Amino acid sequence: MTIDIKKVLLLGGGPTNIGHENELDAAAFERLMALKKTGAKIIYLDNNAFSVTTEEIQPANVYVQEVNFQNVVNIIDKENPDAIMATTGGLNGMQIAWQLAESGVLASNNISLLGIKPADLRKVMDNQKLRDTLTEINEKVIASKIVADDDEAMDFVREVGFPVIVKPMSSSHDTSRFICNNTDELEDALDVSFKRTYIKRCSIEQSIVGYKEIEMVGIRDASGNKILISGMEDMDPIGIHSGDSIIFAPTQTLINEEYQALRSATFRIMDALNVTGTCHVQFAQSRTDSNYFVTKVSPFFTRNTILAAKATGYPLTYVSSFLELGYNLTEIKLPSKYSKFLAFMEPTMDHVVVKIPLWPFRDITDVDQHLNTLMKSVGSTIGIGRTVEEAIIKSMHSSQFSPRDILPSVSTVDDDDVINQLIHPLASRILILMEALHRGFSIDELSELTQIDRFYFYKLNQLLRAQDFVVNNPMSPQSIEIGHKYGFGDGMLAELWKVNISKIQQMNENYHNHVTYKAIEPSAGEFLESTNIFYSSYELENESHPFTDKSALVIGRGGNQLGPNSAADYYTSQILRALHKSGYKTIIMNTNPNAVSLTPQLSDKQYIEPIQLGNILNIVDIEKPDVVILPGNRHYLSKQLKQFKNLNIIVLPPDQKVATYNQKYATTAVDLFIEGDEVLPVTTISFVGKDQRTDLRFINDYKEPMDNWQTDEAKLIADASTNVDTQEWQGLVQVLYNTTGNSEYEMTGIRPVRITETAFLTKTTGINWVNVLVKKYLGKLDMDDLREDLKPTEHKRSSIMTAHFPFKELQSGRSEGTTKQEVGSSLSFKNFE
Repeated sequence: MTIDIKKVLLLGGGPTNIGHENELDAAAFERLMALKKTGAKIIYLDNNAFSVTTEEIQPANVYVQEVNFQNVVNIIDKENPDAIMATTGGLNGMQIAWQLAESGVLASNNISLLGIKPADLRKVMDNQKLRDTLTEINEKVIASKIVADDDEAMDFVREVGFPVIVKPMSSSHDTSRFICNNTDELEDALDVSFKRTYIKRCSIEQSIVGYKEIEMVGIRDASGNKILISGMEDMDPIGIHSGDSIIFAPTQTLINEEYQALRSATFRIMDALNVTGTCHVQFAQSRTDSNYFVTKVSPFFTRNTILAAKATGYPLTYVSSFLELGYNLTEIKLPSKYSKFLAFMEPTMDHVVVKIPLWPFRDITDVDQHLNTLMKSVGSTIGIGRTVEEAIIKSMHSSQFSPRDILPSVSTVDDDDVINQLIHPLASRILILMEALHRGFSIDELSELTQIDRFYFYKLNQLLRAQDFVVNNPMSPQSIEIGHKYGFGDGMLAELWKVNISKIQQMNENYHNHVTYKAIEPSAGEFLESTNIFYSSYELENESHPFTDKSALVIGRGGNQLGPNSAADYYTSQILRALHKSGYKTIIMNTNPNAVSLTPQLSDKQYIEPIQLGNILNIVDIEKPDVVILPGNRHYLSKQLKQFKNLNIIVLPPDQKVATYNQKYATTAVDLFIEGDEVLPVTTISFVGKDQRTDLRFINDYKEPMDNWQTDEAKLIADASTNVDTQEWQGLVQVLYNTTGNSEYEMTGIRPVRITETAFLTKTTGINWVNVLVKKYLGKLDMDDLREDLKPTEHKRSSIMTAHFPFKELQSGRSEGTTKQEVGSSLSFKNFE
């Protein structure tokens, strides 16, 4: 029975942080597209400065506030929604839903909680009730206890023995876990955990370090019909946080009986919790027998829920939206590009997906870089191939910080360090595993040291053998064939052989060795589906065909890292929307499974490929786009692409290297838009530096309009407009000033407006500046409309963007960060009195 809903409150995920990237905004965006079909009015709550979803809803229906209990209560009082969807708010959203249920707010306002009923939500959010529920359905759970002091913890350890895992009871994140092998480690873990928890309670549980970690994502309708979307396997054993593990989809080392047992367990758990929509269940599977434990149940959107959808091509968020509204799987009508039977058919994969995390250690150096139960990754990338080896090498290419098409070497690490890193892994883990194989460590020995299944060492060994063959047989057709089979792109072959990529391309032509693209779709070719999501392989049939209309290729940012990466994904998404409005067929190339820019509704075609020169040129060759847009400040890639004169390359925003500074300090800025000789003032900004610092490296927070705007703004805008040279500067330009007070200002520099600030300007001025820039560089900008939008008006409110840093989650000793260390930003507004 469907629920009649006229107005629904949708909770957002808040700013990016350790534990979630852009996947919650991506889920909210897709959900919004689905809900629009129901005719319901959507109210959205989120203060993520880089939310794409907020751009798709009427401003009057968006509440730019922190996603917390009190703000939700206030919105309920004002808007009187019929229902709340909290599953797109992640763990924080579910905590708020629980508070709303427990406090009686839902019942007293006659509001439906979609996805999971309040009584069942209690079973999820209350750890003991979840354990009781799982025990009732004969699912094994790890011995665990909530403790209030050291004595209670020691009593528990006497019962179960070491090792144990300690974690604080936190309402908003789940990244802090400490493995304790002795009393000293236990005392240290308890000390840290009690300081971090808000209720002075910690959870302590028996450790099953070394078990395999298996993840299952399923969906269920209100009638109890269920399907499994995908099983996933962490290469790393229990003991390394799933967010820091290399993950494979589908599972690789389970025998059928083990797989079916976990699939059935997932279904039993969804039934016991009466979940409608999606549910992500994590298991610890024994390596020696069929024994397993349930370790975590998440009936809401998570990173790996979205990964399961990306891996299979199944429209998980779309389907889940209707399931939460009460539709049965058989009643859901999918978009035309899918088979009409697909909603209630389990996806089948004819490819392998490998996800590799990205860590922030290059930018935050004072944290423990060992991988353990404390999550430290800030992003991830995926590689897709027909074989495990091909998917591994593509994911490794995609995960490199450097845009050069070659893998880093750890050959200088001595044998003792190799052994130490095998036992106590660092972020370079997969490179160390390959180096150990290269040095002659046996597979049995490596599996014993790392608790990683032998299967993966056999696959890594195959990659090493393939690489040796390629290196030792340069420029031969057999080497190119072997290289392509194992995932080495043309760019990597060129780097290995130290030749120009054009020589490899010519050899491909000579030997008819052409790249083909295979579709990612959920029926593995059983039905005619046109998801238009592709990955490369070297096979006979090419499934991707160029558009006959004019088209644009947008090169995504790749995996999330510290700095402007969340903003860059927002920027990329806005570019896609702008191109679509300008009449282009849009093609996105990206490798970030959590990127909003990879949501199907934002582009006409998607390529999930390493963002390397060879891969870009292959896509250009087949698509022949009219324009290629490169969002972000990527000097190396921009320089490489501009060598190809046949490409119409647009870099947005323009490279920050063109900035000119008298000094790299500022307190204030004037933002201008320049078209030809015309200079249009946009607004003024005050930089909110910590302790009034004015060093541009540390300025992460912005306020619009500037301080003292009533007295100083007009003269500063006039000065900036006069001093900027329109022969040298075009588009969005920022003129920087320093002030010592008393309305005295000194110009200190000029630069293109950065990605983060462009997002801020869009949110605060109501003008989509990415759209304006795209139209400018396509020659389609209507200046009359822009002048009308920019007519000077008195400011009615101030807008503040505040950077968030991951120092606390990573246990860093830092208190203030640079622009390269921010993980996300929040937005707030304040009306002038």
